[in-house]
Amino acid sequence: MGRRIGCALSLLAAPAPTPHSQLRMLIPGSVLRATGQHTGAHAVLGREFTSSMNIITTGALALTTVSMQMAAYASPFASSVLSYDQGSNASAGYTTASTALGSAERFTGEGIFPSGVTPFNPAFGTDEIVSIGAGGHLALGFDTAITNSANHAFGVDLIVFSNAGFADTTWTDADPNNDGTGFTGANPFIFGAGGAATIQVSNDGVNWITATTITLDLFPTLGYADYTSPSPAAAGSVETDFTQALDPTLTAADFANMTFDQVRDAYNGSGGGIGIDIASTGLSSASFVRFLNESGSAFEIDAVAVVPAPGAIAMLCVSGSIASRRRRS
Repeated sequence: MGRRIGCALSLLAAPAPTPHSQLRMLIPGSVLRATGQHTGAHAVLGREFTSSMNIITTGALALTTVSMQMAAYASPFASSVLSYDQGSNASAGYTTASTALGSAERFTGEGIFPSGVTPFNPAFGTDEIVSIGAGGHLALGFDTAITNSANHAFGVDLIVFSNAGFADTTWTDADPNNDGTGFTGANPFIFGAGGAATIQVSNDGVNWITATTITLDLFPTLGYADYTSPSPAAAGSVETDFTQALDPTLTAADFANMTFDQVRDAYNGSGGGIGIDIASTGLSSASFVRFLNESGSAFEIDAVAVVPAPGAIAMLCVSGSIASRRRRS
């Protein structure tokens, strides 16, 4: 389900049967990781006609502006595949590059082990993630530009979602009564991260500049902010924000001994994901991102989101409000 940009968020998803979160551990390989004026002839009709036309024209211009802004911010997610090479050891069945387009997953495993996506229960469907093996790459294009802005929270300009997750230590503790309730333990272990990804950006899809090389681990994806279980059987009603960055200086150790509720609350409405700052590239903006696997282990990509310019969504809402007031004048 894609995130809708505007003054409201889509809150709908279908329910599904109860899953068993630890079954995720059974999946082999790296998959587990202006005003108008009318005069002349129109003047004979009087001021009322002129005023009405001014209102209509002004409203139309405002609506056009809003439409253009909405088009510019229509989707923060990757919208096209520029190229893909699965590499030498991509996970079998996970080689459809188009699965990296659009929103990150909020609900996974339909038809197999259906459950909500949480930091303990990552996406794992073959139609949800794409694998990049050693020597391979994935290049994606965006309709919304990736902008380098110091005004972005924590300096994050781009957010990458993988299929990594926290291992739930309640399955291995001495108390069988809390199995599957979600607990990171004293030494949090993140499974499914795979090898390091070299992340590059480009403004033309030809010339690439490396932004960073990083393991795609923190922060595991959280689909809904009102989940109360680490492996919920149905979709929630409050979508998290996949363009809201978390502090990239945090490490797995900062999540030690956290329950699922504590992890969810720490996200504070964010959908998680690995934050990337493109400042080091020297580019002010880019329209493409490329993931290179120069390590020996495959890694997976679920989705990539552009962090919007601060106030972009509020600007759309304000513009819409102004147009509405002018129409009622």
